[in-house]
Parts: sequence; structure tokens; C-alpha cells
Amino acid sequence: MKKLRITSILMVIAALWFVTACGSKPATTETSGKTSEKPAASAAAPSATSKAKSTAVEDIKKKGKLIIATSGNFRPITFMNEQSQIAGLDIDIGNMIAEKLGVKAEFVPGNISGLIPGLIAGKFDLVMSGLTATDERKKIIDFSVPYGKDGTIAATLQDNNKVQDTTKLEGLVVGVIGGSGTHSVIKEIGGYKELKEYPGNAEAFTDLKAGRIDTYAVGNIAAKDYIKNDKSDKPLKLVGEVAAIKPMGVGIKKGEDELRAIIDALIEEKLKDGTIDKLATKWVGAPLPK
Repeated sequence: MKKLRITSILMVIAALWFVTACGSKPATTETSGKTSEKPAASAAAPSATSKAKSTAVEDIKKKGKLIIATSGNFRPITFMNEQSQIAGLDIDIGNMIAEKLGVKAEFVPGNISGLIPGLIAGKFDLVMSGLTATDERKKIIDFSVPYGKDGTIAATLQDNNKVQDTTKLEGLVVGVIGGSGTHSVIKEIGGYKELKEYPGNAEAFTDLKAGRIDTYAVGNIAAKDYIKNDKSDKPLKLVGEVAAIKPMGVGIKKGEDELRAIIDALIEEKLKDGTIDKLATKWVGAPLPK
């Protein structure tokens, strides 16, 4: 009887030990032979309340302004007027886009070579600076539907007979705006003795008149405007044919499809009702080639 009582007590103690051990041990998983605690289910799953990334249009409306990068040195497309205010064809079109979005336009002038990198980095919403849709540019940014076309022409001094055409640059010192569509065109043509880069028209035309370059390869629209308004004692001329004619449009960061659709619809509407032709006539003197 005594042995039976001891045996029963030992069995009860063993049962209690088994229940306690099984109930207090944390849940584990096996990984590479090591035991680790299972992560809580809520930590493994993404939060149901997390918000989707806002679109460019939403961001623009939230901040209340459309930030447009432009050279401000490419008359009559974009330039500083006598009142030191930004003006030109692209400025008027940019203001129309901002109005369509229900915000104000803020124009940020800078060298053309830095505008597209700034757009890609998210510093600007758009680039508008007589921007031609070159193959090189289309690889890294999107363009709106075109609102006109422009090409490259050779400008030189009136008494210079060495320069014949932008496609015949052998032995010449050529000037271009660094990072411009024309810059790409001239590099592709090649044959020049030296290629000098400038931040804008003002600096390039100054060097052309000073004889530091033989020719300035420049957009046809800007070249015609400069020569028409030039009152200096060193007259210039345009020679040869307009080369590499390409569509001009608004530069937009890749993937911003909603913003591009809004801009495309507006440009198409303003082309159809004649608004853009009227603006081009105001600034350029005639409707732009389509």
C-alpha cells in the first residue's frame, strides 16, 4: 500500500511537470538547425492602412504651383524682358498649363545642360525651353505632343564667306549652347576644328561677333529673332539650309502619364482653336511649322 501511494504521487508530479513545460515554451521555427521565435503575424504583413504614392498631378495641386525649368536665354521662346521678367512663347504656354491644373506657374531659369537632369531628379515638374524631341532625350524623358518644330541653322558674320552650311563644318570653330538639341546635332555631323559650348544665345553671339568662333549653330527661330533685332555695327547672317528639323514639346518626367495626358489635351485644344498660332505670331512673327 505504501509503495502504491508513493507511485501515485510520483505520477501526479510527472503529469504536472509535463503540462507546465508544454504550456510555457514559446513557439519556434527551425532555420538552419537553430531555433528562433516566430515573428508576429502583424509584423510580417504590410499595413492595410498604408497609402499609395501620390501622383505628380496631386503633388502639384497640393503645393499650389507648377515648377517649370527654362533657360531664360533663348529669345523669343524664353528670355528676360526689359522689366527683368521672364517672357516668351514657352512662358505663355507654361502659364496656360498651370491654369489648366488650377495652380500658378513658377519658372526657374538655368543652363539648358542642367534642366533635364533636374527634371529627372524631381527638382522641376516640367522643362520648357524650345525643347526639341531628339532621340537622345526621348530615352530619358517623355515629351508632350508637339506644338511646333524647329531646326538648326548656321549664323556667322556678314563678311564671312568660309561658312556655307551647318553640315559643312570642316576646319571651323563652331559654337553651340551646351546640352541643347543643336549640340547633339553638331556632334553627330562632326568635322569641325573645335566645338565651344555656351550657356545661351547672348554669350554665343558675343563670341561670334568678337571672332572667337567662325559660326554659331543655333535654333532657326532664335537665330532669326536675334538678327532681326540686332542693332550692332557687326551685322550677322544666316547661311545654308535649316538642318535636323524636330518637333518641340514640353519635357515631362517618365512615368507621369496623367500629367502628360492633361498637357497633351490642352496643347491639342489650343492648336485646334488657333491660340498657339496667335501666340507664335506674337513672339516669333508667324505660326510655327507643324
